[in-house]
Amino acid sequence: MSLNPWAKHFQLVWENRAGDPRLPLWLRVVSLAYGKHRANGHAPFDPGQVALVLSTVDPDTGELITPKRQNVHRAIKAAVDYGFILDGSSSRCLVVPSHAVSGGLGMPGTPCRWHAKRGEQ
Repeated sequence: MSLNPWAKHFQLVWENRAGDPRLPLWLRVVSLAYGKHRANGHAPFDPGQVALVLSTVDPDTGELITPKRQNVHRAIKAAVDYGFILDGSSSRCLVVPSHAVSGGLGMPGTPCRWHAKRGEQ
């Protein structure tokens, strides 16, 4: 039998990393998922909210540069492909894998409103 130790993480640290423009977009998506997931493993977002978190500020003009929808989708797909978040994740709900992550606010069995609306869970 092999030992599988575990440790806790502070979600605010992960959420802060999601805003770091030095990181690749897919890793910022992962950081956002790990920073915002609830006890059911789902991190729900309002429309455009993920893109807003992934935005950067132009250092010369101070203009907020929001990534295109396609780039957000690609970053989420890469995070899924790398195994950090689950298939079915989208800009409306990022889902962390229950075999690797647990805890968060709320109750583990609470249905995700976004996925329930789409007939998924």
